[in-house]
Amino acid sequence: MTVADEPKVVREEKERIRIPVKKLKQLEIIAKEKSTSFLQGHRRSIFRGPGTEFADLREYIEGDDLRFVDWNASSRVPFKLIVRDYEQERNTNVILMMDTSYSMLLGDPVPRIKMSVEAIATLAYTVMNNRDNFGWVSFSDKIHKYIRPRGGKLHLYHIFDEMLKTSPIGRTNIGETVKEIALAQKRRSIIIILTDLHGDLEGAMDGFKVANIKRHEIKLIHIHDPEEFLFPKQPRQVKYQDPDTGEIKAVNFSNLLERGRFMFELGLQIREINNFKRNIRGLNIDVIDAPTTVLTEKLLLAYFGTKRRGFMR
Repeated sequence: MTVADEPKVVREEKERIRIPVKKLKQLEIIAKEKSTSFLQGHRRSIFRGPGTEFADLREYIEGDDLRFVDWNASSRVPFKLIVRDYEQERNTNVILMMDTSYSMLLGDPVPRIKMSVEAIATLAYTVMNNRDNFGWVSFSDKIHKYIRPRGGKLHLYHIFDEMLKTSPIGRTNIGETVKEIALAQKRRSIIIILTDLHGDLEGAMDGFKVANIKRHEIKLIHIHDPEEFLFPKQPRQVKYQDPDTGEIKAVNFSNLLERGRFMFELGLQIREINNFKRNIRGLNIDVIDAPTTVLTEKLLLAYFGTKRRGFMR
């Protein structure tokens, strides 16, 4: 399915799902509270910087860059330094690609999909409140939904509505989806990919190379549970859910053979993920480790960090 098309049956099915306005408002309240809390703790470090547009003169604050001191203005104010204040770049397109594969249902104590929805809602609220445009993509082995970047309260509710309707399905296939979204953008964009990296990583590099050629700013956010790859401390039988198929399996950790096989397979998976992340970094793409406990902060820092560096220049 292309980003422009969606089967009629899928559209009709989604139209029958109505998310109450109350739930949309609740998600907005959560997003606003998290955004406000984050900005209160990071405002000076995030918004300091040249940007692209001169805004105003103000008194020097300890920590400001001395390059932006206006010496002519300072000479007219005894014993004070005056600096030029700049506005951040505006109307940047920010696109969040959300992994909605079956493995996103996993998580302890809260499923990764729920943590992701709240974190993305906070990012969307913050981006649009900062006068930038926000777009959203859900994908697994293909693109399921693509909402083009826009601004405004109605657009924010549209994204919230679609996220709350999301039902994880399929297996992650990043490469083709990144390529399709990158090619669909008519201007340089910040593309943030939120995924747990469970799935098909073979051949995914080609999609990231295309995004690089298009000169998009790519951020790969690796979401995971803090104890996702830790072994049980006590040898016992453990039931777990296969992240790709949903099948319930059991491992008897008191059995050395079963435990050894499980540890070997898990080790292969860890190595595959680490190798993929290393290769992505080789393309000068930021790979950000994001435990679910700090997911919101990682998303916001990825956005503001890119803006502060002067993304569109």
